[in-house]
Amino acid sequence: MKLFLKYKHLIVSFGLLPIIITLIGLHFFPNTLMLGIGLTISVAGLCYDILRLKSLNFFLLQGTIGIGACFLLRALAGYEYIPPRSITPTLEFLLLVCAFLHVTAPEIYRGFLKRFRLSTRLSYLLEAKVIVILSSIHLLGLFLFQKQLDTVSNPIHFVFVYCVPLIIYATCLILNIAGVRIAVSHDRPLCLIRIAPVCNGKIFLYPHRIAAEPVWDVPMVYKIEEILEKSERYAARQAKVFLKEAGYTAQKFTFPRLILKYHIRQITPYPIQLFVLPIHDENDFHLPEGRFFSFHEIGQSALRFSKILMAEKEHLQISATVWKEFTCK
Repeated sequence: MKLFLKYKHLIVSFGLLPIIITLIGLHFFPNTLMLGIGLTISVAGLCYDILRLKSLNFFLLQGTIGIGACFLLRALAGYEYIPPRSITPTLEFLLLVCAFLHVTAPEIYRGFLKRFRLSTRLSYLLEAKVIVILSSIHLLGLFLFQKQLDTVSNPIHFVFVYCVPLIIYATCLILNIAGVRIAVSHDRPLCLIRIAPVCNGKIFLYPHRIAAEPVWDVPMVYKIEEILEKSERYAARQAKVFLKEAGYTAQKFTFPRLILKYHIRQITPYPIQLFVLPIHDENDFHLPEGRFFSFHEIGQSALRFSKILMAEKEHLQISATVWKEFTCK
């Protein structure tokens, strides 16, 4: 359970839970009531995903469309469009249509995400293909053998009609969880987030006492267990904490800017994300042990500075110059 909570952002098939809950509940509760409950769960999850996480889980969208269509048809038209004992195959068919559209025309989904500036996962396509294949086989078999699957004379009717869709979606969830377990069973590469305060064309550095002589490096270095999708937010939170501890007195806070993603195995085994933190006035920065350096000073005595910093020096200098020109305007 701790493993799943830690890597829950990778288990995208959790968006299938409202569908699975609805498929189970249709056998125990009135159809319209259960469809309303399933739709409420799907919409709530979709709103949380969009508003809080700024992402869109395809399976939550699929469930909202499929369950919502069934709910409206049953609530407004009664049994006119969905006859008795056919709600589960109808719901499965609508979910199949959504998955089929995603598999055959994924650019529509990506365009929707791009328009509303939402993120997504790459592993939806695999589970969507499983749904398309298995649900197509099941619905085709249901159509071909509908006369043999008489509700009165054939005891396997309940299993074939009502339980198989539940098994299909539970299988997708299990496959995704199993894939995550395999992925996290191997050592995941760590990531270093480095944040360098810059002001007036200079960079603020802090002495890191690794050996006898201190080595100057950026003051904010954070080792995290994976490459964060929302690294900008993480960097902003850490920068605010650092500035507060440094006695930063300026009222205006400029968010750190991501300027470089790189990986140099000769220096560090970890992927690195480099940020600059623009500071408007050196006098607002009060950290006794650190100080601002010009890039000319760094170039004159390279041995005093960390190897990582020297590898980043050119990019940092360009960014510091840009911010100097920007703030002088």
